[in-house]
Amino acid sequence: MRKTLRISMTAVALAFGITAYAQAPMHQMDHMQHMQHMAAASNDTRQLVSFPPEMRQHTLANMRDHLEALSEILSNMSAGRYAKAAQVANVRLGMDSPSAEGCKGEDTPSKPQISKPASMDHQMTQFMPESMRNIGLSMHQAASDFAVEADKAGRSGNPKPALAALSKVTQQCAACHASYKVQ
Repeated sequence: MRKTLRISMTAVALAFGITAYAQAPMHQMDHMQHMQHMAAASNDTRQLVSFPPEMRQHTLANMRDHLEALSEILSNMSAGRYAKAAQVANVRLGMDSPSAEGCKGEDTPSKPQISKPASMDHQMTQFMPESMRNIGLSMHQAASDFAVEADKAGRSGNPKPALAALSKVTQQCAACHASYKVQ
């Protein structure tokens, strides 16, 4: 019995070792590709956007919140909670979200402000290049569009149009990060 147990344990250990060895070249290749990408990134051609220090921190916090919101949206979509995914998109990423204010120019319709000081998000419009604001505005609009599709998915049970709309949100994120960096 002990001999059989020892042989079985050896076989399992050997199987794990072979599996790890077989996967190592793929991991090494992924690592090499990542390192090549990072070397190419050292020739960073993205446009530098200079914000005052407090606004820079606020902007970076907004972007981290956008990423967390996308994670929540994906979790809700994968669990079939389409209405909750729509709510997260509207509140944290959509056109009515506070962070959308940083992308709205003076000509973009927004809720009327009754003599209150401009928010940090609204002040960002003074520092962002117009093309960066346009990408951001497209992302916020895409998030609102996604929310509509996610609500429809809740009624129809078909999440494919909502997922297609969600990909337009992330495409805008990728476009902005590929074009700009903040200082």
